[in-house]
Amino acid sequence: MSALASLAERPKLVENLFITKEKNKEGVYRLKFCKNGDWVEVTIDDYFPCNTYAGPLFSRANGNEMWVLLIEKAYAKLHGNYWTLRGGFANEGMIDLTGCPSTNYDFEKPKVIAMI
Repeated sequence: MSALASLAERPKLVENLFITKEKNKEGVYRLKFCKNGDWVEVTIDDYFPCNTYAGPLFSRANGNEMWVLLIEKAYAKLHGNYWTLRGGFANEGMIDLTGCPSTNYDFEKPKVIAMI
C-alpha cells in the first residue's frame, strides 16, 4: 500500500496499470503488473470483501473512487490472496507497479565511517 500511495503522486503511472480504462456495467476489469520482469495481465471483478457495517476489509477508497480497491484486488489475485500482501518491502511493490528498478534504504542502520 505504501508503494501504491507513492505511485498515486503520479496519476499517469497509476493509469498505466489499467487495461480497462472505464467503469463498466459487467464489473470486469483488466490490470497489468510487472512480475519477475514480465508484464502480467490480471482479470478481476468489482466484488470486494467487506464487513457488514464497516465497508471494505482491506484498503479504503477516497469517496467513491474504486481504483485503489481494484489495484489491491488484482495484486492480491496475482499473489494468491490478500493475506500474502501483508508486510514486504515498498521497493518490491514499486518494481511490480512500475517495472522500474528500485532500491530499499534502511535509515535505521548507523553509517560506518572509514577512518584513514
